[in-house]
Amino acid sequence: MFDRRSVLGGMTATAGLALTPGSAKARHNRWREADLATLVGRTLVLGFIGSTVDSEGAGPIEADLESGRIGGVLFLRHNARSREGVLGLARRFRDANRDAWLSIDQEGGFVQRLTVDMGFTDIPTAVQLQAMGRDQARGVFRTAAQELGATGFCLNLAPVADLFKADNEVIGRWDRAFGQDPETVADYCALFIQEMEAAGVACAIKHFPGHGRSSGDSHYGFVDLTETWSFEEVEPFARLIAEDKAHLVMGGHLINRRLDPTGDPVTLSRPVLHGLLRQAMRYEGAVITDDLDMGAIRDHYSREEAIVGSLAAGNDLLLISNSANPDPDLPRKAVDWVGAAIERGDLTRERLIDANLRIDQLNGHIGRDTAMLHAR
Repeated sequence: MFDRRSVLGGMTATAGLALTPGSAKARHNRWREADLATLVGRTLVLGFIGSTVDSEGAGPIEADLESGRIGGVLFLRHNARSREGVLGLARRFRDANRDAWLSIDQEGGFVQRLTVDMGFTDIPTAVQLQAMGRDQARGVFRTAAQELGATGFCLNLAPVADLFKADNEVIGRWDRAFGQDPETVADYCALFIQEMEAAGVACAIKHFPGHGRSSGDSHYGFVDLTETWSFEEVEPFARLIAEDKAHLVMGGHLINRRLDPTGDPVTLSRPVLHGLLRQAMRYEGAVITDDLDMGAIRDHYSREEAIVGSLAAGNDLLLISNSANPDPDLPRKAVDWVGAAIERGDLTRERLIDANLRIDQLNGHIGRDTAMLHAR
């Protein structure tokens, strides 16, 4: 089904983070013996309502982090209103669980949650950064990475590896792409990732398999790429994989019947996430969803369908803002839904073990000792 030398075959992926056979076996045994709630909980990165350290919505998140019912927290624009508030919340959540994924969008330009008004460096748009040149851009990335790492955030939902097209509603309109040339885009994404990882911040490269030439915005509904997408759009991802710069990839809520004839969005598509990304492109890293509460998913699938389907498709971390229709019991329900799916044969326990192993591997890429983290 895939072509373009299946896929961009001249690029050879590296093996990713090396693990000795003994350590790999020990990790697998650890997760094989874990209970279902632990396996599911580590995959959940949930949002909340509130922007101050004593916000009502912060309490349940803190409790879920302490108990291991969730693996991380998603900060959106409504959570980052002041420096004091966002840093206080980050400290509170980090104290609750020191290996939690505290995640935020810090791309730069129009998508920068920690702003100049809060005392953070102004990160130019991707278009402006590319125009500045590699050396200046690297300096900006380094400063931004050091600031972000110092706050306690350890997962940046960036960079954008999409290609630029001026009339694109969600990427081009806001100058979020580093250019039209795949090599240039991959080069600037690699600089971004190197500086972030050096500061202990993982990067989610988005939006696989390319959102830059779409004609819609998945925040509000399905985006169908079938007629506009080309293999050129996956090339930045392929280059980053081949250079061992890709350790976490975010799929988009995008339909592409050329890649999956069923019409399932990439988020729920095993043919795309497993067949294309893992098998054809030989990607060994972790995969994260875009927010499962975005309109493209929320309006067409129940939360149960979204969570189970995302895991079955090959996602390892699930972003759920849980703010449009907040449900404090969502982590507990997720365990029940996954358990029922395993009983039905729609999902396997081995898929959850694989997700947790990839989360461990991602921790290693930002210098976190997972053996120590699990021993807390």
